[in-house]
This record gives sequence, C-alpha cells and structure tokens, in this order.
Amino acid sequence: MADIGRDEELYLDEWTKTQLEIWREKVERLKIVRTGAFHQSFNSMIRDVSEGKEISLKFHKYGIYQALGVGYGYDHDNGGDLKFLDKEHRHIYRLDEPRRVGPAWGGYVTSGKPRVKRDWYSKKLYMSVMALKEDLCRITGEHAASVICDAVTDTRNILE
Repeated sequence: MADIGRDEELYLDEWTKTQLEIWREKVERLKIVRTGAFHQSFNSMIRDVSEGKEISLKFHKYGIYQALGVGYGYDHDNGGDLKFLDKEHRHIYRLDEPRRVGPAWGGYVTSGKPRVKRDWYSKKLYMSVMALKEDLCRITGEHAASVICDAVTDTRNILE
C-alpha cells in the first residue's frame, strides 16, 4: 500500500517546482527581465501545519506591480486614480517621451509609453491551484480505495 503522506509530499514538491518554472517562463515571454533580480527571486516552501500542509510561494513585490501595470506613483488608497496614466499629466511632466531613469551609472531609457498590465501571475496561479486540488483529491481517493480494498482482503482472509 502506498504511503499517502509520502505521495502527497512528492506531489507538492513537484507542483511548487513546476509553478515557479511556469512563472519564470511567463516572465521571460512578457519581457519582465531587465536586471534578473525579479526572475531570480522566485522561491517556495512547504511546511506542516495543524490542518495539513502549507505552500508558500514568494517573489519580489515588484512582480505584482508588473502584473497590475502600476509602479512608482501608485498609492494603495488612491481609489484607482493613477495620475501617471493620464495623458495630460504624462504630457506636462514629459512622461510621454523616452527618458533616462534610475541612477546615472545604471539607469535605463523608458519608451515613454504608459505602463500596461503584464499578468504573469494570477491566471497561471489559479489554473495551477485548480489542477492541484483535482490531483490531491485523486491521490487521496486512490489511497482511500487502497485502504478499503486491503481491509476487505484482510477480512476475507480471516474468514477463510
């Protein structure tokens, strides 16, 4: 009989590795790799908690800004009014022109175009979590069926 704890542990380990690889590939396709720091920040941890297992997936906060199309100038409580996306504001402050940003020694040149959402995160995570749920149900169901079959076999052997 298979050990459900070990099967679950192996599956969760592979699932987290795969999830991080999916994110890395998506980040590369969307060209969210300027310095490589964000790309290298992906990390995972699986730990035991009282209810079972807990999976933690981590990455630099910068990644959420990329996924949502926001960044410097974003204020959490601003009601969604992002002034740096307004055409007039962009023109007045010359944000609509290519320009050098960052420190002089390591800055880069922007395109002058407003930020856009590059969702590398939420859709992929949702689909993966749904697949995780289905697979864990299958693993648990197979283990339960195995336990029941073994119990019936043991009972039958005793009666014979």
